[in-house]
Amino acid sequence: MRIEWSEGAYADYDEILDYLVNEFGRKTALEFQNRLDSNLALLSEFPLMGSYEYINPKTNIVYRSISCRQYKIVYAPMTDRVIVVAFWNNRRNPATLHRLLSGLK
Repeated sequence: MRIEWSEGAYADYDEILDYLVNEFGRKTALEFQNRLDSNLALLSEFPLMGSYEYINPKTNIVYRSISCRQYKIVYAPMTDRVIVVAFWNNRRNPATLHRLLSGLK
């Protein structure tokens, strides 16, 4: 199944990589990229493997997530593709994530 990224997911990804490079070095950022690639490859084969995260009551889109160390890959499995909507730091308040997902269309 095809993996697509939302603009928000691209922005989150860039922010995470900048942080990892600046705080821990390029090696750590590369390790994160490799783990992410592995997780996305699994997700393309098994789109329902992630944990239920939230259902948007306005759109009925179901969001799921899988863990990639201290981040969640938040995505919406569709019939023909998987849309990555966000990378979420697990230390953040989950209620904030649900508010973000409720605003997505």
